[in-house]
Amino acid sequence: KLLLLDEPTSGLDPVIRDEVVELFSEFTRDESHSVLISSHIVSDLEKLCDYIAFLHKGKLLLCEEKDALLEKYGMIRCAPETLRSFASGVVIGKKTSPYGAEAIVKRAMLPAGYPVSPIGIEELFLYMVKEAG
Repeated sequence: KLLLLDEPTSGLDPVIRDEVVELFSEFTRDESHSVLISSHIVSDLEKLCDYIAFLHKGKLLLCEEKDALLEKYGMIRCAPETLRSFASGVVIGKKTSPYGAEAIVKRAMLPAGYPVSPIGIEELFLYMVKEAG
């Protein structure tokens, strides 16, 4: 059984939104039910979802298991010229300023021992969408 929802928690106050998220979680607990949610409230998706898909301007940017996403990608902070030294495909999205750069990267493609911070689904989404234009 599949429940399709479009922005199910949009406009709800935080207490009710949390209760609704818990109802969805209970609905899927027996694994005979699934919920497909379209939402801009990424924090709800992080709580609920096993799989995450990012759509931007009709294009599928990503579709993966949530925990694998959080392991696969991370945040680095460095000088802008350091970003340019990485191989193609390492940097997924970036922000640069006169003071340095932040970038979402594929952890496995970085040099061994390079310091990487964990990221959330919302950060990953924002960087990917900005990079996609």
